[in-house]
Amino acid sequence: MPSPDLLTVRQAADLLGVHIDTIRRWTDEGRLPETRTPGGHRRIPRDAAEAMRETGSKGGRTPLAGGLPETHNPADRAWAQHAVVHARYELTSKPSDWSDALTEADKQQSRENGRRLMGLLLQYVSGSTDESALWPEVGRLTRNYARKLKSRGVPYTDALRATLFFRDVLSESTAYYPHLNEQPVTDQVALVRKVNTFTNEVQLAIAEAYDRALPE
Repeated sequence: MPSPDLLTVRQAADLLGVHIDTIRRWTDEGRLPETRTPGGHRRIPRDAAEAMRETGSKGGRTPLAGGLPETHNPADRAWAQHAVVHARYELTSKPSDWSDALTEADKQQSRENGRRLMGLLLQYVSGSTDESALWPEVGRLTRNYARKLKSRGVPYTDALRATLFFRDVLSESTAYYPHLNEQPVTDQVALVRKVNTFTNEVQLAIAEAYDRALPE
């Protein structure tokens, strides 16, 4: 019997008043978080679907669902998209020990988590999110990823390389932020500081997951 805290695709579609294909697309894009049953069926956290419904009823933006949400600043979104493309290129052109240890299913889940983290970072950079909800979600996604690495026998050193890879991609992509050099120095520093703060949280969550057994 499905958990009352998780919805089937049909139940989520009924709750949000959309077609089931829309729910599938939203989870693929990272706008809605999902988990998978052992048989591969999607399950949507009830609280995430209800939060999206509440936000929609107020004419607001999709809440902390991951993905790359629309922002008031197109430059933020262009920067985030560049980071996503850059990460994909680096992963395919330079295979790593930590990624090689994962199964194809693991890698797919990792890509979904990566999109969600980028969506959260974009919301953080654009100032469009409540930080009291942001950091717990960042920690949850990162710890789940770290547990997966640990369960596959990936040593902490290689897991740390994964977070350093993430940091490097974001740092390098920051140099491609549209018209960055035309902005006041204070704004440039603020962007870099936010990226560093975010990646620091990711690294700490990885270390925490490896340091002790955490509840699922």
